[in-house]
Amino acid sequence: MKKDYYQILGVSRNATQEEIKRAYRDKAKQYHPDMNPQNKKEAEERFKEISEAYEVLMDPQKRRLYDQYGHDGVSQTFKGGGFSWDDFTHFDDLQDILGNLFGGSIFEDFFGFGRPRTQARSKRGGDIHVILRVSLEEIVSSAKKRFRINRYERCPLCKGKGGTELTTCPQCGGRGQVRTQTRSFFGTFTSVSICPRCQGRGQVIKIPCKKCGGTGRVRVNRTIEIKIPRGVANGQYIVLKGEGHYGMGGNGNILIEFEEKPHEYFERQGYNLYLRLLVPYSRLITGGAVEIPSLNGRKDKIKIPRGSTAPQIIRVKGKGMPRPDGGRTKRADFW
Repeated sequence: MKKDYYQILGVSRNATQEEIKRAYRDKAKQYHPDMNPQNKKEAEERFKEISEAYEVLMDPQKRRLYDQYGHDGVSQTFKGGGFSWDDFTHFDDLQDILGNLFGGSIFEDFFGFGRPRTQARSKRGGDIHVILRVSLEEIVSSAKKRFRINRYERCPLCKGKGGTELTTCPQCGGRGQVRTQTRSFFGTFTSVSICPRCQGRGQVIKIPCKKCGGTGRVRVNRTIEIKIPRGVANGQYIVLKGEGHYGMGGNGNILIEFEEKPHEYFERQGYNLYLRLLVPYSRLITGGAVEIPSLNGRKDKIKIPRGSTAPQIIRVKGKGMPRPDGGRTKRADFW
């Protein structure tokens, strides 16, 4: 069983981003393999574990998914279904924390210094967060819903390369990173940073693509259609893997958050539905059936017991919201 991300970093569940970053800084220095030469393999695993926790807790969308659904909620945001260094997006933070301290060896050990950066770590495309407003009727019927997005896609002209001709970056020699030496009272320190000319790619475009201007991607408007999960509640998410922005390390995801529209008649509490019904006094005395609105577009009827008094609560089993139950879908109650 995977360990809790908050426990891994030693922070509380309501920790701020600054507190999370401070905790990661301490843990990263503690478990860097160069600080643990006698137990380097275990240190590498521990270092990867704290980096996974940092990746999730520093990303507001991933953190919200984790808080709501645990590890299952965030695993689908990773390319292979589980965390790898290709999913890590905070290399600048890592450089700030460890670059000077260890002379760049953190990049050599984990991210392939000496190779073009495109080989060592291709960046995944960004995620797209969509808030989709849905009605109770759509939730009950699991209706199909369309929405528009504007996303980056691979340039069809240059196939994502950014140009028709690439050449080795003259500044970094194709490594994607540059070393800088700084002398101080304490000695000479070597830091590693992303090459400012090729932006870490190891190659520069000799002839930029006319369509994308050398970026390798273009903006495109798309219509996405989904089927609303039956019984989905306000604030819950689904993830469309690979439908986000284009990236050389794989496409990002679309995170769809559902926002429930207020209903004219019904109030939802969990999976139960509530309706406040005004009944003539004469019907309370005599009893009988009265019509009520429903979520299926038809009029339903409920029976008022003879001699009822107001206020009175009547429970109708199986007429509430759909509720998943071990692979089956049951209906909650209507009050």
